[in-house]
Amino acid sequence: MSLNSFKELPDKIRARILLEEYLKRRREIKLLSYKPSKKQLEFHAAGKDWSERLFMAGNQLGKTLAGGFEFAMHLTGRYPNWWAGRRFEKPVSMWAASVSAESTRDNPQRILLGDTEEKFGEGAIPKENIEFNSIRRGTVPGAISHFLVKHVSGGLSKCQFKTYEQGRQKWQGPTLDGVWFDEESPEDIYFEGLTRTNNGQLGQFVFTTFTPLLGMSNVVNRFLSEDSEMRGKYTAVVKMGLRDADHYTDEQKEQILASYPSHEREARANGNPILGSGRVFPIGEESIKIDPFSIPSHFHMIIGVDFGWDHPASVVKLAYDKDNDTVYVVNVWRQREAKISDHAAAIRAMGGNEIPVAWPHDGLQHDKNSGEQIAELLKKEGVNMLPEKASYPDSLTGKGHNTSVEAGIYDMMQRMSTGRLKIFSTCSEWWEEFSLYHRKNGMLVKERDDVICAVRYAIMMLRFSAISAPAWKKANKVLSLGGDNAGWVV
Repeated sequence: MSLNSFKELPDKIRARILLEEYLKRRREIKLLSYKPSKKQLEFHAAGKDWSERLFMAGNQLGKTLAGGFEFAMHLTGRYPNWWAGRRFEKPVSMWAASVSAESTRDNPQRILLGDTEEKFGEGAIPKENIEFNSIRRGTVPGAISHFLVKHVSGGLSKCQFKTYEQGRQKWQGPTLDGVWFDEESPEDIYFEGLTRTNNGQLGQFVFTTFTPLLGMSNVVNRFLSEDSEMRGKYTAVVKMGLRDADHYTDEQKEQILASYPSHEREARANGNPILGSGRVFPIGEESIKIDPFSIPSHFHMIIGVDFGWDHPASVVKLAYDKDNDTVYVVNVWRQREAKISDHAAAIRAMGGNEIPVAWPHDGLQHDKNSGEQIAELLKKEGVNMLPEKASYPDSLTGKGHNTSVEAGIYDMMQRMSTGRLKIFSTCSEWWEEFSLYHRKNGMLVKERDDVICAVRYAIMMLRFSAISAPAWKKANKVLSLGGDNAGWVV
């Protein structure tokens, strides 16, 4: 229809034609209207500096959507003004994959191209950029093997769909610019996909989007483990929980949370690796997390320390509401290869020159350089170390002899369950360890538990928490005396 013919049409008809054209363009150029959430933006931006990324999120929070729209931008070269991630100025070759042909069709393919073959062009890739003659069908109904995309530079990008079910050998082959794993992949598949991007070219990447229902797998551990050589150097992880989802109301969030089985709630709602019956604290974060507040002057204080060199050392500060028997973890420090002076500086920074400091049996070990006990060295650094290692009082004598780890874990669990242990939301190191702390074959896995241990030691010695320096001295004297007075709360 010519412009003159269009102008001659009645106003209502012209308006209907314009509206239909607008809606058509909205369907076929969704890339222009993509408005990522804060966490999605964080995930995209991380691609500028890290070659491996993990977007670990709860169900239905937009992780696959973010992966698909980023892929569409790289394939087309059409980046929005707000884009802060990696850019490709030329056509690219990429793979997108999921568990099976069906799940690949229903997730990455759907996001990129559209719901069905009749709607190809209504996905993240604009219809005008799809080279329809290049689309090749797969063996599963509705599934696509690969297709070409027109890049703004003038060439053609290639996108191929893969599955984990194909096995590692089917993942061998060409050099790629990018690989997208939607849902967690087996370790051998992940590393084979990663190998496809390891020829030294600038900009190559791998990213993964999933809800961690498989627990602490090797792939998850690669991104989350503090002991991983890759963490922070080449890998980045963005976690998104239900609380971060602005597209749900508070009421909807409550309904969604209640719909999940309790043992899967942390994974499906908050994106934390599911540990099933092996999880030490099967408690939702939301029940113990609290925003920081000014500590009332009548609260007692105590510091806990976990020594470390090969594994990180940790110092925590606890505020104790004695009247309500409620503990608040208010400050956390953690550092690998920490010297005695590092421990002391962190403790003093939390007020440890006056506040009593609880410490484990490791404090009785002798320093390799000076030959003195670690606890004594910290005293010389001006730290108010309690004169005995952390322990619970014996039920008969009242003396501190019970150092059972399980007793400490049980105490912490009971406090969490009854609302008597709260953690400031700013204690990021605690939250990292809390979501991963688990058992294997009934035994505690002694990895990434340094902050938790320091909290446990401090709770063991709550009876010697103090408000001020005079109170500390009294606690110190009572503990030293032992006998009938041992175990008094100051």
